[in-house]
Amino acid sequence: MTLSAVEHWLTLHIRSCLKNRFHISTLRKTAFVIALISCVASGLITIISLYAKPWRNQMQYSALQINLISSATNLGGYLTPPLLGILSDSHGPVILSWLAVVGFVPSYAYASYVFEHGETHFTLTLIAFFVIGVATSALFFSGLLTCAKLYPKYKVLSISFPTTCYGLSSLIGSEVLKNSWFSHGFDYLNLGRVFKTFACFYAVVGSLTWISTSIVAMLKLPVEQEEHEPLLPTESTSSVNDYKERIWRFAKDPSMYLTLFTFFLTIGCLEMFLTNMGSVALLTSPYDPNIQSSVLSYFAVFSTCTRLVVGLIADYLASRNISRIWILFGCLTIGLVAQLLVLDLESGKSLISLASALSGTAYGGLFTIFPTLTLSIWGPIVFGTAYGCFLVAPAIGSTVFGILYARVYDSQCTGQSAGVQCVKPAFSLTAISFVVALVVSIFTYLGIWRRKSVEI
Repeated sequence: MTLSAVEHWLTLHIRSCLKNRFHISTLRKTAFVIALISCVASGLITIISLYAKPWRNQMQYSALQINLISSATNLGGYLTPPLLGILSDSHGPVILSWLAVVGFVPSYAYASYVFEHGETHFTLTLIAFFVIGVATSALFFSGLLTCAKLYPKYKVLSISFPTTCYGLSSLIGSEVLKNSWFSHGFDYLNLGRVFKTFACFYAVVGSLTWISTSIVAMLKLPVEQEEHEPLLPTESTSSVNDYKERIWRFAKDPSMYLTLFTFFLTIGCLEMFLTNMGSVALLTSPYDPNIQSSVLSYFAVFSTCTRLVVGLIADYLASRNISRIWILFGCLTIGLVAQLLVLDLESGKSLISLASALSGTAYGGLFTIFPTLTLSIWGPIVFGTAYGCFLVAPAIGSTVFGILYARVYDSQCTGQSAGVQCVKPAFSLTAISFVVALVVSIFTYLGIWRRKSVEI
């Protein structure tokens, strides 16, 4: 199998340096470890709820503006994966690692400048965070596809580990940002310092990812493959026509559109909660300075643990010939319970922690089982393109639900006496969305996949 001209040019110097210095098995392990590090790094955007207070106090942003920033990030992160998947399938994950660096570094540098010197134009901030979203997906896809190409037979290694590392990022990030250095001069986060640190951090991570993706390029070459086996069982015999045929089959599959709709209804709601959990928490405990970081930590811990557990359960069920669809049904049910708990927050302040933990469980579980099902149903050859298409749904969903929440919050929760009951209309709709998603997923399984004897 040959490299594209772009992949050859981007990886030539790294491959030349590594080729005669390390055994191929060592390079495989190195690439895998670096890919996991890049997945951890790519998830820092998930702590965006911690920026709400400094944005509101320092920049005077409304809830709508904060949700527009989040929506711009999600649109960049979720609308571009189809293109990123095609680029990776055609030119390898190395091109994604370069896009990540080009996107992260100047965008975070600009966001830092805005916080320290004032807003030049809000549209430019939206563009910067849209680019951050694109870079987030590029870096995560780079790591995920590297793992998938290195160990396609083991879902816990190819899917669960990288998605777990992505979830781990918010836990690590929220803990690191508790350091007083990041709040210098303010009683909340100094986003000037935070974003400037991120810009430098991603420059380093991008250099490491360049190495791991170059190793993947090496493994595509027959002379470099361990025991002369192809990197993916079907890659050596698959042709461009085979790829196009599989993409066409994917596009015509009605279950694809139902899965897309399920993704829209669920991840969109959870992304909205992730962005606004800080403001919801403050409505329940307005005088608790640690409530925002506390609920984020619950979300992050349970999201991270669930990603790993779901991967292990998925492999266990597959080895016992038990359908992994039950994992999807379980995650949807947990997400529904979380929405219902938010509706009942008046019964007890501790419920916000439980709702956050269950939301994190559903979030991490869905972001692990959806790519697992995609890889199992439509295969590794078109995995990047197929899963990238599914990520369009949460881009739209998070925008729709985010704007809905912002409208409710700005119109009903601005008074000093506003309680958590003011956001009930938004979460009533998200609860209904999870019910519909559960019904749609059950129909997809019983009406299509089970009837066609699709192994999932």
